[in-house]
This record gives sequence, C-alpha cells and structure tokens, in this order.
Amino acid sequence: MKNKNILKGIALVICTIALSSCLKNKNEQPDFSSTTPVVEIPVGSPMGDGSVNSLSTSLIQKDEPSDYFFYINYTASNTKSTPINVTLSINPAMIDNYNTAHPNDPPLTILPVNAFSMPTSITIPAGQRRVQVPVKFVSTLLNPDLAYGLPVTITDASGEVISKNFASVVVNVGVRNRYDGVYNFKGYVFREGDPVLSGNFSGLSKELVTHGANAVDFSQVWSNGGAVGGIDGLTINVDPATNKVTMKSTANSSLQNTPGYDNRYDPNTKTFYLSFQWGTSPSSRSATDTLVYKGLR
Repeated sequence: MKNKNILKGIALVICTIALSSCLKNKNEQPDFSSTTPVVEIPVGSPMGDGSVNSLSTSLIQKDEPSDYFFYINYTASNTKSTPINVTLSINPAMIDNYNTAHPNDPPLTILPVNAFSMPTSITIPAGQRRVQVPVKFVSTLLNPDLAYGLPVTITDASGEVISKNFASVVVNVGVRNRYDGVYNFKGYVFREGDPVLSGNFSGLSKELVTHGANAVDFSQVWSNGGAVGGIDGLTINVDPATNKVTMKSTANSSLQNTPGYDNRYDPNTKTFYLSFQWGTSPSSRSATDTLVYKGLR
C-alpha cells in the first residue's frame, strides 16, 4: 500500500510508511477464517527472530507540526459489532532492543516528549477492521545529527487478544535540514594538464543529503560526469545567518573556497553557487558549480 502525507508550508514533509501487511487496494480482503482474532500494528515480519518491528518517517525542519499516522488492525474473519478501544503506551525499553538488533545502523535516541503528540487511546469503530493513529512531530525541536525512535506498544484492546508479534513498533524519525533534496547540477571543473576531464558539464542531477543542521554531503564530478577522487567527505556548509557557504573535505585539507568567489546559498531560488579548489601545481584542481533545487529526494 502506498501511503504518503505531503504538507504545505515553509518546507515539505514526506512520511513513508512500509506496511507490507496492508491491503493491496481498498477492494481486496485477506482470508482470516482460520486465524484467532487479534489486535495488531501491521508492519511486516514478526519479531520472533529477535528483531524489532519498525516504521519510518523523514521530516524536513519546519515551524509547524508535521502530520504522520500508522495503523491499528483488528485481524479476524468477521468485524466486531461493538467498538474496540485500544490503549497505547510509550515503551522506552524498545529503543535499547532496537539498537541491539540493528548494530550496524546509527543508534536511535528516544524521541523527546515535547517533540511529538499522539493519543494514548484510539477506537476501532464497530464494523471496521482498522483505524489510523495520528502523530504530530515538532521537527524544529529535533537535532538533524541524531536518529530518533518513537516506541509504541498496545497495552489493552477491550479484552481482545493482542498480537504477540505485532503489538509494538518503533517509528524511526529522521530529520532532514532545509537544504536536503535533489538538485539540477551544472558547472565547470578544471584538472591541470587534463583537457579531457576539464570543461563544462550540465544537465546532471545531484542528491544533497543532510549532514547536521546546516550542511549537506556533496560529491564533485569531472566534465564527463565521472566521480572526482581524493576529496571524499566533501560537504557544503551554510551559515544560516548570512547564507554564505564554506566547502570542506575530511580527506583533503588543501580544499578551500576559491578566493574572491561569493560561495552562497540563495533561499529565494533554493540555489547553491559554489567555487572551490584543491591541490597545488602541477596537480591543481578546481570546480565552479550551480545547484538548483528540484524536489525532495
């Protein structure tokens, strides 16, 4: 099932929910005739292998709260003739369980209580099989350097059986800064002594990925579109007060802004104007780029 919430405002918010146990379309109904009726949070594979069920959302920092939701299902051959009141709680221990089960992923930090709002009870109406649980996130209270988790557990369901495998979920909450996105990419690159790789390029697309509150990861290309080596860990760093940009590379200390060029970000057109250089003659290198925001990645 495709589930996407798009909000208008200073920035856009996309919430992507991976619900493999949702119906493929509104007309299809699964066969529950041989199952024990349970109340669950449908998210995919059960936790019998020691893993932790999870959903995910990616937020772009904005001033107003961001809407999100997940489902509570009543899985049974027949619907109930009476409402099912479901009680939810926040279970911090699930964050530790999640981090243990995902040692190769960035560790999750529990979502601060003032950075979200969610009902502690929700009702599956009589004659229906599921209900949406609304969540509002305040993205400006979150640190883009961190990955957050919202651990939710069903603790009561009006006497109905609560699923053993799907009673809990960790909602992974990542924050994208305002510069994150897909950009149209053109420019000029110079590689001393190499007329093949030096020259203009245009018509490319580049993803800029959040690297803290005011920086994005970037990678340069040669005139033929091939990747430039030796300047790994390249980031575009924006001063939010002035919109001036400083280019940095963790792999090359010689990389610097081109003297005299106004490296900057234009918030009105969402455009980066960049020029930087590295190396010394006879191996000097430089690039002058323009990146114009195209959309969310």
